[in-house]
Amino acid sequence: MSIVEDALGFVDRQAMLELVTRMIDIPSPVGGEKALAGYLEERFRAAGLKTWKQEVEPNRFNVYGLLEGSGGGANLMYAGHLDSAYGGDEEGIRDLGPGYQPKSWVDGDWVHGLGAYNMKGGHAAAILAVEALARAKAGFPGNLLIAGVVGETSHANVAHYQGSRYRGCGVGARFMVANGVGADMVVIPEPTSNRISVASGGYVFLELQTRGNPGATYRRGGVTLQIKPGEDAIEKMLQAIPALKRWGDEYLSNTRYQGEPAGNVNIIAIEGGHPFRPTKLPSFCRLYLEVGIMPGQKHGDIIEDVRECVRRLGRDDPRLAVEIKVVQTAHTAEVSADEYVVRAVARAHHTVWGNEPEVTWDGWYADTAPLTRAGIPAICYGPQGRMRGGGSGYYPKEGEHVHAGDITQGAEVFVHAACDICAQDRMAVRSKRSGGTVTP
Repeated sequence: MSIVEDALGFVDRQAMLELVTRMIDIPSPVGGEKALAGYLEERFRAAGLKTWKQEVEPNRFNVYGLLEGSGGGANLMYAGHLDSAYGGDEEGIRDLGPGYQPKSWVDGDWVHGLGAYNMKGGHAAAILAVEALARAKAGFPGNLLIAGVVGETSHANVAHYQGSRYRGCGVGARFMVANGVGADMVVIPEPTSNRISVASGGYVFLELQTRGNPGATYRRGGVTLQIKPGEDAIEKMLQAIPALKRWGDEYLSNTRYQGEPAGNVNIIAIEGGHPFRPTKLPSFCRLYLEVGIMPGQKHGDIIEDVRECVRRLGRDDPRLAVEIKVVQTAHTAEVSADEYVVRAVARAHHTVWGNEPEVTWDGWYADTAPLTRAGIPAICYGPQGRMRGGGSGYYPKEGEHVHAGDITQGAEVFVHAACDICAQDRMAVRSKRSGGTVTP
């Protein structure tokens, strides 16, 4: 039997269900990934992998399992993020149902629970593939590395949301490449529904603030009192929003990537006033605006455009002063469709699924950004979504879920891809481009 056949003998539906449900059942919100990292370290060691962890910050660890090669071959990393999109305890999230809780439940071939879709399903597929190759005693010239990193999800320290619970946007991947862990190419098993995504988007996240004063809301009788009217910060923001929306519509009409509509402009949150203080007008209002970008766009251009939008407001009505603060910027990433990792994953997909995968792009932020910008071509390819149920993505009303058959076959793809890549001569297949965004 070949190494591929030996390894595939360790990949089956039951093994996949046991792994993915266990990963879902270990809560891992942003900032709370420690327990999941510890569990995976034990699994990697039991499978015969060389293991270690990196402490990114107190009680937050990246975790690694290495199947070490004999030397001279291409080094491949499968990298997944440990954190889930939510913790399940947030206001407005905890009441949405079991699909938004860190507790798995299996309904036929569907596995539900927080993190199933993003991205414990795909991560489990990559983990099982690497463990299977280790158990099959696979020997390659190149190294095969499985990584679990903290803090990929787009969280931001803002207002009173401070600390590690809100520190994301690639913090673990950035720490990884800055502290000596890398490869020649990386596959991130994000939920692409079996599409190979060679480009990932980024964003500019802005805080806009209007100010007022705590003027009284009540009236007083008589004619002897002269009361100056208060200034309502929320009302000022409500007057600013239509201008922001007009700018957003113009931005979207002009933003294209590879000839397709791209980018996004969204109001993410609004907060204002003091809810504990009736009878007083709101003295502040903050609005949080996300502007999505794609490779080729510059953060500074977006920031200046939004500033000019609010400057025009102030010129038209001096009372509508809007303060702007940049909260966070997320980088984009782009690699050539000719990179060896793209061609190898496409061949592996065809072997397992019997068709050619679409090579395309996604507007989300992913850990491809810090990796690609460090000179390591990184792509997203994940087996999960609602492929068996129709359409891609997950249904926001139901919460996160993944198909057991999809992720099991995804593990088979990862076995085939690793056997291809790690057997290649490193100098023949690695990217010739030294750093930054990798483009044709």
